[in-house]
Amino acid sequence: MTSKKNIFDKLSLKKKMELNKHHQISNQLTNESIHNSELLSQLKKLQESTDNSPLGLKQASFLKSETWYSQKLSEEISLKENKQRFLNKELREIEKKIAHQHQNVKKASQKASEKRKKEKHALENKLDAMMPKINKLR
Repeated sequence: MTSKKNIFDKLSLKKKMELNKHHQISNQLTNESIHNSELLSQLKKLQESTDNSPLGLKQASFLKSETWYSQKLSEEISLKENKQRFLNKELREIEKKIAHQHQNVKKASQKASEKRKKEKHALENKLDAMMPKINKLR
């Protein structure tokens, strides 16, 4: 005799699958955020090292290329900072979704266990009703 799958068991399983997807996205975003912050720190160190160049006589072409490189570094730093803010925002949102999914999984599994208990109790009552009663009078 095969028992029907409880609808709440199916719901719980579906929510767990969604939760796994959110965890995978969170892991990817975390890895990307770490990589981005490392690049940002490297760019800032590079910018600090170019700012500390010795003062003295310099050719115009050298000054022009130096300002061009510092401008490109500044642009890249601002891009990486914007990306880092975006990644942090996305991580906060996905963490909220994960927390919400955890609650949904918990609720669904609780409802599934309650339904199983009710079905088990109903089956026990049915079996008790089917058993013949022996009445002894004394």
